[in-house]
Amino acid sequence: MTNEFELDNNETAAAIPAAATAAPAIKRAAGPSMLERLFAMAQRYRKDGNYRQATEMYWTMVTEHADTPQAEQAKEELLTMAEGYERAGNQHMARAMYERLMDLED
Repeated sequence: MTNEFELDNNETAAAIPAAATAAPAIKRAAGPSMLERLFAMAQRYRKDGNYRQATEMYWTMVTEHADTPQAEQAKEELLTMAEGYERAGNQHMARAMYERLMDLED
C-alpha cells in the first residue's frame, strides 16, 4: 500500500516530465518576489553590520540577475557602500568596488 507521498513506477515516469515542464513556470512566477526577499535580506545584513554578507548578496544579484530592478538597487547599494569606504579612508576597498562596478558597465 502506498501513501500520498509514494509513487509506483508508472506514476513516477509520468510525474517526471510534468515536473520538468512545471519548473520554468514556477521559476518565472517566483523570480521577482524571491529577488525582493534576497534584496531585503541583504538590507538586513547591512543594517545589522554584517557588511561582508550584504556585499556578497548584492554582488550575486548584480551578476546573476543583471536585468532586474533588484540588480539595479543592488548596484546603488554597492556604490553607496563604496562611497562610505572612501569617506572612512578605506581607499583600497572603495577602489575595488568602484572598479568592479565599472566593469559591469562594459
